[in-house]
Amino acid sequence: MKHPWLLFDIDNTLLDFTGPSPLAFAQMMEQEGHTFEPALYTIYKKGNLSVWHEFEEGKIDAIELRSKRFRLFLEATGLSGDPLKMNAGYLQGLIDHARLLKGAKELLEKVSKNHRMAIITNGLKEVQRPRIAKVGIGQYFDKIIVSDEIGSAKPHADFFHYTFQQIGHPPKSEVLVIGDSLNSDIKGGQNYGLTTCWYNPNNLKNNTEVQPTHSIQALSEVLDLIS
Repeated sequence: MKHPWLLFDIDNTLLDFTGPSPLAFAQMMEQEGHTFEPALYTIYKKGNLSVWHEFEEGKIDAIELRSKRFRLFLEATGLSGDPLKMNAGYLQGLIDHARLLKGAKELLEKVSKNHRMAIITNGLKEVQRPRIAKVGIGQYFDKIIVSDEIGSAKPHADFFHYTFQQIGHPPKSEVLVIGDSLNSDIKGGQNYGLTTCWYNPNNLKNNTEVQPTHSIQALSEVLDLIS
């Protein structure tokens, strides 16, 4: 067996984030008394992306992330609201609209028979565990590592140090990291000396210096890498 241990990212690797995110945003906006417009979501998404980059680079913590992304949105649009209240409403929307990506459940069913697995996610604690529970995949994993709970995020080595403590320090050669983010999943895994698999369903061009060990476009292709 090539990789007895599999470390899965969650958002846009096992759980769909791209589809539910605008639905969650629209739900929150309605609750706040604002009319949803796609252009408003585009503004939010741009600011949110920059804030998450700051978080992954260690420039801000998860507490600041929660408020800053909606503070930037309100400043850019001139709308009124409480950033933390909007953040809470948006996260609840993500839970309400949680759904698995195509092929995720089938893959987990198959690989769980002969492999040990953990989730490694940079998401926020109040939304990640409820979403995992809602889609019914928690039973497949030995450990669920949430950056917000441990005070460190991918790609930083401290995140992977903690993960390896939790999974019993297997040889690094036996561990495969699977995720959609070159910056957090692949870069973090490689820097820690792990084999990496970039899940790239849209066949995006990689213009970065980060080069994954493997690249796949369908989750089922993981089976070819571990058999």
